[in-house]
Amino acid sequence: MKSLALALSGGGAHAAAHCGVLRALEREGIPVAGVAGVSGGALVAAAWAGGANLERLVEQASGLHPWMWVRGWGGGLLSGSRLGALIDEFLPVASFEELRVPVIVLATDVDTGEPVVFRKGNLRDAVRASCSFPGVFPPFLWEGRRLVDGGVSEVVPVRRARELAGDAGVVVAIDCNAGGRWPAADSFVAIALRAGLTVVRGRTRGELTGADLVISPSIGESGWMRPQRIPRFAEAGEESLVEALPELRRLLDG
Repeated sequence: MKSLALALSGGGAHAAAHCGVLRALEREGIPVAGVAGVSGGALVAAAWAGGANLERLVEQASGLHPWMWVRGWGGGLLSGSRLGALIDEFLPVASFEELRVPVIVLATDVDTGEPVVFRKGNLRDAVRASCSFPGVFPPFLWEGRRLVDGGVSEVVPVRRARELAGDAGVVVAIDCNAGGRWPAADSFVAIALRAGLTVVRGRTRGELTGADLVISPSIGESGWMRPQRIPRFAEAGEESLVEALPELRRLLDG
């Protein structure tokens, strides 16, 4: 069987779909050789590779209050310190070196626009940086640089997953934002997010051409800050992997 690497998009609560994909892969006995993730995808990648119980993770996340981290400072609407505490709680291990498979976490330098790739060292800091959606969470300060969401530079980190899989391996991209229906944007934050997502969709299509297989879970009505829908998003990820299973097995055995 060829090696399999995953590229996990961000998407707030939508990223729970990645938990469903990983649960289904484990159930089917399909090993994952490495994972590259941005934002929520980076959080799920780090949690899974660190040995977290994904069912427990989904349960915990679904119980969060949507605005538990309000009253931020330093360039964001929401609190970076509470985001950091949440990441610390969800990640079983603190360093890349403790993970069971290689993980790449991508962040973005807000001042230069350059991608910043994390492969070793402090895992929680890397995920915190990658989850700092600009304008919503404050930038994460790292070695004199201000880092924000990795999705700003690469919406779905297919190139990074290819580094893990190698030319002979299989890269599966999970885009957990493409398969949803967006509700009416009736708040400042919702409108700003909708505008940003519209801009990046075209770029996403270009990035996905480098994947061997693209999975877009049918999450139904979207809601990046709707924790109560997290169990449904996870189920959608699991269902999407089951649907794609024949093609995935063909690619891995080919």
